[in-house]
Amino acid sequence: MPKKWLTEMEALEYLTRHNEGRLATCDADGQPYITPLNYLFYKGKIYIHCAHKGKKLDNIAYNSKVCFEVSQTDKLVFGATACKCSTRFTSVLAFGTATVIADVQDKAALLNAFTAHFAGGREFEPISLQAAQSCTVVAITIHEVTGKCNVDPE
Repeated sequence: MPKKWLTEMEALEYLTRHNEGRLATCDADGQPYITPLNYLFYKGKIYIHCAHKGKKLDNIAYNSKVCFEVSQTDKLVFGATACKCSTRFTSVLAFGTATVIADVQDKAALLNAFTAHFAGGREFEPISLQAAQSCTVVAITIHEVTGKCNVDPE
């Protein structure tokens, strides 16, 4: 099955349209660790929020290099035999550096952008500075992004 490599613009646009991804980090022993989570692609960066403590934050503190993956199944293809079955999918990988947002006003603004994105036009009460202090926000600065999708033969 031929694959189409996405342009950088197509890959970034794909990140804009989706809400769920997987964050890959690495611990001090070199053990990879993947966390499925919600995210926001905003102003050229990927943002996540989480508790103040956890393995992904420990890993980011040790090594800020991360990989972020978003994918979807586009089509299941069934054939007469197992070898004739396939899955058409689209995927994007973003490689970058993760940084914890320290400024509470920046955190509140990002959490409000995150909520607005997920609210889909519904009204919501803005997140206060006090509420913003109750979680951690991480920004991923993208250094490289790649993507591909399966292309059905014409």
